[in-house]
Parts: sequence; C-alpha cells; structure tokens
Amino acid sequence: MFKYKNDIAIIGMGRFGSAVANQLIKMNKSVVIIDSDEELLRPWADQVNSVYAADASDLNALQKIGITDIKTVIVAAPNNIEIVATLLELKVNNIIARSTNVKHARVLKQIGVDRIVLPEMESGTRTALIAGNDNFIKFSENMNEIGDGFVISSTNLYNSKIEGKKLKDLNLTKRGVSIILIKQNNVSKIPTGDTVLGHGDLITMIGKIELINDIIIVFNRQRKESNIIKAAKDAMQNAEDIDLN
Repeated sequence: MFKYKNDIAIIGMGRFGSAVANQLIKMNKSVVIIDSDEELLRPWADQVNSVYAADASDLNALQKIGITDIKTVIVAAPNNIEIVATLLELKVNNIIARSTNVKHARVLKQIGVDRIVLPEMESGTRTALIAGNDNFIKFSENMNEIGDGFVISSTNLYNSKIEGKKLKDLNLTKRGVSIILIKQNNVSKIPTGDTVLGHGDLITMIGKIELINDIIIVFNRQRKESNIIKAAKDAMQNAEDIDLN
C-alpha cells in the first residue's frame, strides 16, 4: 500500500516513463513505479519510494497496491486504454496519460482522462513538471511558485498578431520561458516547435515571474488599434525576441 498521499505513480517504465521518473527524482518527489516487466523495475529499486511488478490493467492488482490512495498517476505505457479504463473504474484521481497519436488522444479524452500528453523531445521532463505542480488540474492565470523565482502559469491567447504563428517563431526559450502544455480544442498536449498557436488556446508556461507576467500581457492583448499594439510591444521589452510583426 502507498504510505504517502503525495506520491506520484508512473505506470510503464520504457523510455518515456524513465524520463518522467528521472525528472521527478530531481524534483525530490516521492515516486512509485509499476510495470509488468521486473527487469525494467530492477534499476529503480534504490531510486524511488516503491516498485511494483504488476499488470496495471488488472483491477485486483491495482487495488492490492493501493492505487486509489495515490495523488497523481502517470500512465506512460503506449498501449494504455485498458490501464486507463481500470484506473477510471477505481475512481483514481488526477490521471495523466500518454497518447501515441491524435486519434488515441481523442479516445483518452472521451473516456475521462484529466491530462493527455503526446510524447515529443523532452516530454518526459515536461510531464514531470506538470505532475509535480499541486494545481496541474486547475491551471489558471494565477501564478504558482515552484522555487528560485520561477513560476508556472496559464493564460489564453487572444492576440491576433501571435495567432497562426509556430511556437518556435516566438523564441521564448531564449528568454528563459518554456511552454510546457497547450490546450487546443479541449485536448491538452505537450507542444513542439512546430505547434501552431490559435485563438483561445490555453497556454501553460514556466519561467521567471517577471517574464511570465510580460508574456501574459501580450498573449491577452487584443488587436484593436495601433496604440494597443504599441502598448503590447512596450510590455514585452523583457521578452523582445517574440515577433509581433
């Protein structure tokens, strides 16, 4: 049984699950890992709180482990519909599930998954940041401090000068800001540089509080008249690499 309700469980210890686990360990989170392959579990025995060799699609096995007491469950296994269905049947809270493609993501969303990730480069790290944030299910524009002057925050995009641009065109990473999650058309995903931003997208980012504040101002700036655009550009003086032209 899980000893702590603040544990984060990872189901599936392939490359993606391992990347998530490594990042959570760096964040000093209490981690529990579950996989049916004991060979994949062995290297983690001394690094995490608990390891369990179990079929995560088996309701009885998950009940015996005590999965319902866990704070957040990350389903990192690629073929995970049965696993997710079992977790939902047990009324597990805060499920983050890996999706292999858009169709898979749609199915996961329809059956009630809280957050869906489409693994890309560094997605394991980003998924860990999401799971490690106490309010990841209820992102809002309120900034949640995560230490050392960094915050995680979400805002909707309502700036027509940015809508239609690719994320990489904004050059946010050069200013120390990372976009870790985008919700488009009711589907949350971890973006790539080629992700095209759209009107009303819910964008979750992490960075220094002052930079996040400036970016939120610009993302919410409506294109009404020229002086509004000028004000937006002025607000972005600390994030000047975002192209508003």
